[in-house]
Amino acid sequence: MRMSALSPTLQAVRTAVEARLARALDAHRARCTGEAPAADELFDAAADLMSSGKRMRALLGAVGLALGEPGAAPEQRSRLMTGAASASLGSALELYQASALVHDDVIDASATRRGRPTAHRRWAAQHVSSGWRGDAAAYGEGAAILLGDLLLSLAGIEIGRAVRPLADGARAGAVRDAFDVMTAEVAVGQFLDVRGEMVLPPSPDDDPIASGRVMLTSALTVVRRKSARYSVMHPLVIGALLGGVTSADPLHKALEIFGEEIGIAFQLRDDVLGVYGDPDLTGKPAGDDLREGKRTALMAMAWQRADRPGRLLLSRVLTDRDASSELIAAAADLIRDCGALEAHEKTIAAHARAGVRALDDVPSGALDDAGRADLSSLARALTSRSS
Repeated sequence: MRMSALSPTLQAVRTAVEARLARALDAHRARCTGEAPAADELFDAAADLMSSGKRMRALLGAVGLALGEPGAAPEQRSRLMTGAASASLGSALELYQASALVHDDVIDASATRRGRPTAHRRWAAQHVSSGWRGDAAAYGEGAAILLGDLLLSLAGIEIGRAVRPLADGARAGAVRDAFDVMTAEVAVGQFLDVRGEMVLPPSPDDDPIASGRVMLTSALTVVRRKSARYSVMHPLVIGALLGGVTSADPLHKALEIFGEEIGIAFQLRDDVLGVYGDPDLTGKPAGDDLREGKRTALMAMAWQRADRPGRLLLSRVLTDRDASSELIAAAADLIRDCGALEAHEKTIAAHARAGVRALDDVPSGALDDAGRADLSSLARALTSRSS
């Protein structure tokens, strides 16, 4: 998502959230490390992880917050989006995102994140270089899990800070409930993803249409639960609830549909980048999703379209975590040549259109031109990105 394509107000949101993140981490570090200097390592890792990122979820939260004041003057709208409540909400969303990434990297045994060694790999390397006793990999994984837990706890503190000034207890409760639902939903989605990777893939001799359909259905379920809703829908809706939109408002339902559809398109784009992305932009090796044997929607579409030799190739990639670079490249070529990539792009476009269309029937009194413009800008950025 290119920040240069976003409005000055959205870029100011990013700056405000980063300032709040720094203050939050400093405050929690001071509270926790006084009698345990070694705990600084945990906060150093948290600060390092939070020092980069597009702040996409924070931007969505700020846009949602402003939707609670349709018709607001530009100056007032800018103050809402860059104010204390918005910054705390953005901080909570970004901290939660970071916690999920750390845990995801441990689960996937990922070596890199944003072009750098993952947290568990860095701590394992520290264990080795320090000559400590015990298993280095186990220490790295344990420390990273605790880092993820810390970030999740800090996210909870920040969402509490965002709602604390609200006089309306029901409104504050709705925000907290929506945040909690988001975190629980991601855990379920992550479990479904982990479980799905353990189930044996289809045989190349099975009916490719039927077996590919099963793979596609499973992949899209994980997309919705693990990433699409928490990447786009939940941040946007939580922001709207914080801004005063209620679940009874027509805008609320429209935002849910918009967010889920754009979120699906966003994750499907991520699946393309996981095969064909530029490592300098994505921070991950080329073909990383293939190397990890991920059963994505893109893989399912290729399975349905490939001939038997092609399915044999895909089956090898799905089952061999040590597949050679040549095998990965051949699978990437097959996915493109069999028409799966083109079909996948059409699916992304269809979900993006469905998301934007969900806003068509919202009255102008509930969604003004400025809100529509921000939602349209974010929809384009999220679905046509290169990193």
